[in-house]
Amino acid sequence: MVTTSLQRTRAAGTVGIIGLGSRGIGVLERLVTLAARPDWAGRRLVIEVVDPDGTGVGIHAVDQPDHLLLNTVCAQVSLFPEEATVGTAVGDQGPNLYEWVTARGLKVAEDGYALGAEGRPVRPDDYLPRRVLGEYLDWFLRRLLDRVPENVEIRLHRAAATSLTDGPDDSRQITLDTGETLRVDTVFLTTGHTPPAAPDPEAPGASRRIHEIYPPAEAFADVTAGQTVALGGTGLSAMDVLASLTLGRGGRYEAIDDGLRYLPSGREPRILLFSRTGIPFRARPATNRTGGPYEPVVLTHQALDRLRSARDDRALDLHGDLLPLIRTEMRIAFHRRGAALARGTDAEHTLTARLRTAADEGSLDAELGALDVEHAERFGHFDPQELLFPDSAEFDSADAYRKWYEERLRSDLVEARLGLEGSPTKAGLEVLRDLRDVVRYAVDFGGLDENSHDEFYGSFTATLNRSVTGPQLDRHDELLALLDAGIVSVPFGPAPRVEWDQAAWRISSTRLGTAHSAPADWLAYATSGQPDVEATGSPLLADLVASGRIRRHRPGARSSRGVDITADQHPVTADGLPDRKVRVLGPLCEGATFYNHYVPSPGGRNRALADADRCATAVLAELAAVTEPETPRSPAQ
Repeated sequence: MVTTSLQRTRAAGTVGIIGLGSRGIGVLERLVTLAARPDWAGRRLVIEVVDPDGTGVGIHAVDQPDHLLLNTVCAQVSLFPEEATVGTAVGDQGPNLYEWVTARGLKVAEDGYALGAEGRPVRPDDYLPRRVLGEYLDWFLRRLLDRVPENVEIRLHRAAATSLTDGPDDSRQITLDTGETLRVDTVFLTTGHTPPAAPDPEAPGASRRIHEIYPPAEAFADVTAGQTVALGGTGLSAMDVLASLTLGRGGRYEAIDDGLRYLPSGREPRILLFSRTGIPFRARPATNRTGGPYEPVVLTHQALDRLRSARDDRALDLHGDLLPLIRTEMRIAFHRRGAALARGTDAEHTLTARLRTAADEGSLDAELGALDVEHAERFGHFDPQELLFPDSAEFDSADAYRKWYEERLRSDLVEARLGLEGSPTKAGLEVLRDLRDVVRYAVDFGGLDENSHDEFYGSFTATLNRSVTGPQLDRHDELLALLDAGIVSVPFGPAPRVEWDQAAWRISSTRLGTAHSAPADWLAYATSGQPDVEATGSPLLADLVASGRIRRHRPGARSSRGVDITADQHPVTADGLPDRKVRVLGPLCEGATFYNHYVPSPGGRNRALADADRCATAVLAELAAVTEPETPRSPAQ
C-alpha cells in the first residue's frame, strides 16, 4: 500500500528513510521483504520515505547524456539481494542490469556508448550510460512498491528533510522543507553523496572557479570555445569533464590503425590537465575472468586476527601489518595468473596449493623469489611496492613529462586490453579490489592506529583508487587522442602550484628542470573528496552537527571527516553516546568504515545490502518487542 503524505493510519511501528538512492532503496526493500515474513505476521508497519525526487535514481539522473558512463560493468550491478548476502531472507528475484537492458532490446550504438534501439547487442562487460542505472533504479522501486504487503504502508514525501529532533515517547521527528513534521520510531539516514559547503564568493578567483562539477554540461556552461580550463584530477570525475567538454560539445572520435583520432567540433575549450602525483590512473582491465571469486592465500581474516592479537591496543599498523600482506598477495595473484597462462589451469591450482603450504611452513618468500625469476622473462618484472608507490620522477621539461605520461597510458592500455585473464600484472593489481572486504575488516571501526588511519584515508586510498578504480580503457584511448589533437595538454608535471594572478589562474610547475607556467581562464578540481560533515552544503547534516546529534569521526584525524558511527550503524552524538533510534548507511560513513560509495553487485556477499539487511532486521525486532500483533476479528464481531 502506497499513500501520499496527506493520508494517515495508525500502525504498530513507524520507520523513516531519509534519502532514496541505491542505499535507501536497499533499506526499503529489506523492510518490505522482512515485514512480509511470518515472524512479523499481524503487525503493521508504516515507512515514511523522504526524498526530493522520490524516484530512487539518486545521483543517476535519467536525463544525463549517454557519454557519462558507469564505472562498473553492467553484469556486476543488481539490486536484488542474494542468499550469500541475506541468507534465507531473500525476497523478490529479478534481473541484473545487463539482463534488464537486454530484455528491453536495448543496443550499443556505433559510437560505443549511446544506448538505443539500433546497434550491437549489449555485452555483460559493457560500461553503460549512467542514466540507464537511474532507469533501472526507478524500475526496481516501482516493482518494489507493487508488491508491498497489506500490513505495510509506504508514504512517499517528495521533499527535503531539514532537521531531526527528539519527539514524544522516545520517538524522532523529521522536519521537511515544506514545514511538515513526521513522527517516527526510528530513522535511516541514507542521503548518499551530499554537496560540500558553498565556497567563499569573495575568495580570489572565485568567479572563475567551478566548485561543483556535476552535472558537467551545466557546471561548465559558461566556458566558451577557445578558453582555457585548468582541470585538477585524472580519475573518473576528470574523464566525465573531458567527455562533456568534447563529446558533449559535438566532437567525435574515429578509429585509426593505432587507436583513435579526435575530430573537434570547434566548440571545445583548451584543457590543462594536472594532478598532485602527476601519475595517470590505471585503466580498468577487460573483465574477461572465468571462475569464481579470488581466494586469498595470505591476506585473510585469520591473518589479520593473528596480527591484532599480538598488539595490546589491537590496532594494526598500515606499514608493519597490512601492507606486507597486501604486497605478498599481489605477488601471489601475479604468479597464479602467470602459471595459468604458461602451463594451464591445473598448473595454477597446483601452484596455489604449493604456496598455501609454503605460507604455513614459513617458506613463502623463497617460493615467490623463485617465481619472480621464472616469470620475469615472459610477463615482466612485478614489484607491488613500485606499482603502488613509484619513486618521484624528475623531468627535464614539459615535453619530457608529456612523453612519459603518454607512454605510461599506452603501456597500461596494453595490459588493460589483455584483461584479468591475459595480464598477470592486472591480476596482481586486482587483489586490491577483489579483497576489499578483507581490507575493510582490517581498517573499519578503528582497526588501524591513529597515524595509520590518517595515511590510509589520505594518500593510500588515493593510491588504491589510482590502481584499480580508474576509468574504462576506452576513456584513456580518448585521452590519448585528445592529447594528440591539442585539446588537452599535460605540461606541468607533479604537484604544480595553482594561484590566482590578477585576472586569470596561473598553473606553474614545481618539479620540472625547465619550469613551465601557463594561464587559465577557469579552474576546476575533478576529484572525489571524502565527505566532510563539518563543511557540508546539506542543511540537514549542518543541523545535525550543530545540534550535536552527529559528530565527525575521529575529530583530530587529518583525512577522514565522515559521520562517527558504531558497529551497528548508530551515529555517535557530540556527547559520545550512540543514538540508537538512528542508523546511518552509505558514503557518509566513510572514515568509520571503508569504501561506501558503490552500487550493489551480484555474486557473493554484498556489503551494502548486508548492512541494509542487518539494520532492517534489528529495527523490526526492536519494534516487535514493544508492540502486539493485531488479533483478527471473527465474522460475528
